[in-house]
Amino acid sequence: MKKNFQVKKILVPTDFSEMSAQAFGYAEEIANQYNAEIHLLNVLEKTPPILTIRSLDLKTEKIQKTIEDDARKSLKNFAERFGDSVKVKQVLLRGNDFETITSYAKEKKIDLIVIATHGRTGLLHTLLGSVAEKVIRYSKCPVLVITPSKDAKQK
Repeated sequence: MKKNFQVKKILVPTDFSEMSAQAFGYAEEIANQYNAEIHLLNVLEKTPPILTIRSLDLKTEKIQKTIEDDARKSLKNFAERFGDSVKVKQVLLRGNDFETITSYAKEKKIDLIVIATHGRTGLLHTLLGSVAEKVIRYSKCPVLVITPSKDAKQK
């Protein structure tokens, strides 16, 4: 067991929702306290939705490039929400959300994951599962789960 808990790298997964942005304040405060670097991660689906391709009669590559370009812009905008006092590394990857988050954390030797939960319950939660729940289950490092405020849930 670690006696001296040192945080040098913090992973903050985001889906660009206001709910996921709720984790930023916590991550920023911890980063300032430990002089840590924040890795802001967005995970794109491996392939774009088939319906989008068929309905717009577009090439898969063009759709993927557009989605990736939009995600990079959103990632930049979200990174700018952090103060100048913390270093933020913007990361965009393709894959299965929780698997990509946990494998990135392991590969980059992340010390702490700060993730927001969307607070789904009941049948919806049972059907969709929870990315935060799976990250907690499979992560090899500590995970701080933030429950968004009611204001963020309404946006």
